[in-house]
Amino acid sequence: MNGDQLKGKKILTNSGYALMAAIIGVNIFAILLLKSRAMWETTLQRDLEQELLFRARQYVTAIELYKKKNANIPIKNLDELFEKGFLRQRYPDPMTESGKWSLVMQDGRAGKKGLLVVPEEMLEQYIGQALIVGVCSASPEEGYLEYRKKKRYDEWAVYIGEQIEKEMPELKYVDREGGDDKKGGNDSRGDDSRGDDTGDSREDPGSTTGTERGGSTGERG
Repeated sequence: MNGDQLKGKKILTNSGYALMAAIIGVNIFAILLLKSRAMWETTLQRDLEQELLFRARQYVTAIELYKKKNANIPIKNLDELFEKGFLRQRYPDPMTESGKWSLVMQDGRAGKKGLLVVPEEMLEQYIGQALIVGVCSASPEEGYLEYRKKKRYDEWAVYIGEQIEKEMPELKYVDREGGDDKKGGNDSRGDDSRGDDTGDSREDPGSTTGTERGGSTGERG
């Protein structure tokens, strides 16, 4: 083997090493990029969860102000809060594409007590039978945050008189056909440890907080 052949072989060997190093570098970069994207998506989702609670609290505060200014007369819909100046803007549900909330209502029907969760498009069926005391997301997705020991966004009911140090009470969900479907929260039978946490507007509402796995979160900054 002459000198030229040895030189050519050495060049091919070095090229092979360079190509291998480049492939490894690309793979490492792809892994880091995926991890970075996952972290960004997690951060974004956590921010949305805080925004969800913030917006829900804005509605609850506005409902309270409306009742105080109008001799305890209940509101008929969420738009009324904005139209009469009790809400600075219409806050959409940040967890759904439609932006529509579910209404948390205090059941006033004969022989019934507790909280109803009513889709916004079905509200008219329940006006006069139940009072709007708050809102919750319409999204069934689970979050990173736990709110009153609940993971699903449509179980994060924020309402007047809630006792945030206790678990979410039983919520009665109204299905799309007008019936009541009991789910979510805790079954109140045989458990009086929560006290009255059913949206009674006579209670003073506290600030709502979420409890994350291994920690807690405060108000939105």
